[in-house]
Amino acid sequence: MEDGKFDRLSLHERANLVWLRGQFVDSVIYNNYCLLLYSVNRQFVELYIDLRTHNIVWISLANEYDLAKYLDGIQLEV
Repeated sequence: MEDGKFDRLSLHERANLVWLRGQFVDSVIYNNYCLLLYSVNRQFVELYIDLRTHNIVWISLANEYDLAKYLDGIQLEV
């Protein structure tokens, strides 16, 4: 999905897309948020969940900077 098309979807539509087509990849705790990384149609999507309210507050396509947060949790075996 193109960035512009994804950005035009409402938060509810983005969440529904991730729920229906997403494959969970990883999660991290960052400040007061739980960040969930999903793969959707061969693109990475990041969800921010407020740990105080347990609400999804943001969903966006992940860029290289976003993906860097998850590198510590990835272990490659050779």
